[in-house]
Amino acid sequence: MDFRQLEYFRAVVDAGSLSGAAKALQMSQPSLSSAIAKLERELGVQLLERASRGVHPTPAGTYLLVNARRLLGERERLSHTLSLMAEGLVGDLRVGLEPMVIHEVMADVLTEFIRQAPGVNVTLTDTTPDRIFYGLTEGTLDVGCVPFTAERFADVVRDSCDWSPIARIPVRLAVPRARAGEAHPDGHGWGRWILPRKMGEFSGMPDDAQAALGEDPGFETLEVSTPQTAVAFVAAGLGVSPVTQRLVGDNPDVAVLDEPSWMRPMQATVIWRRDQEVTPQIRRWLEASRLIAARRLGPGNVIHAID
Repeated sequence: MDFRQLEYFRAVVDAGSLSGAAKALQMSQPSLSSAIAKLERELGVQLLERASRGVHPTPAGTYLLVNARRLLGERERLSHTLSLMAEGLVGDLRVGLEPMVIHEVMADVLTEFIRQAPGVNVTLTDTTPDRIFYGLTEGTLDVGCVPFTAERFADVVRDSCDWSPIARIPVRLAVPRARAGEAHPDGHGWGRWILPRKMGEFSGMPDDAQAALGEDPGFETLEVSTPQTAVAFVAAGLGVSPVTQRLVGDNPDVAVLDEPSWMRPMQATVIWRRDQEVTPQIRRWLEASRLIAARRLGPGNVIHAID
């Protein structure tokens, strides 16, 4: 017994005759009659009472009909759900995001993703890039987004993850408003820099600042865990920091200046564990990321490379 036989049987009972069912199924009556007879032989029980005015189910046929409707309905629901899963429209997605990329682009990516796929259960974790990496390797995250190019990845990240660049994020220099008029060619002479902490898994701004300014008299760093903290510290007059214009917003105590030549743009890069499947949900997240990046940052900052 298979689903096709159940569909034939249901059609016969619904039509009340073999001829009506054959017409609805667009098949010949002899073929349908033969299929029903074969089903009865396989099950070893009579399913239909045949009369001059048509057919109606026997008690065994009624029992089969009830269960056939249930099974066929479940098959249709299963097929529909699997089709949605293949399109990335249902399922689960656990995402790890660094705060700067959330602020610059990923908050709107989430909005777009939910608009496209409201049936997907998205769980977000906002944390540091190193914790995103370990979440991926430990299996607690499906995908992450970090503010680095692949050249900034340590070997341990390159060896265990795949990635897809999304967009460049222009970086500026935030300084206390009271010091906005000072002249410091190429960033020299500012004194204290407020920077994200150094991580073994990724190189970044702390390394660049040390290479460019390490010989400056008075150069020192204050490490912070999030860019929002850095902006607050700049506003308090504690030093200067690489930021984005959007992150500073309209903070009256912070001025945004042109960045030094050695300060490279950040890059939003989606990463996932290499030995896992790139699911339809991950692909849809990538598509939504590029769409929003084009709107927010402009087409010139969107990177179109695939995986």
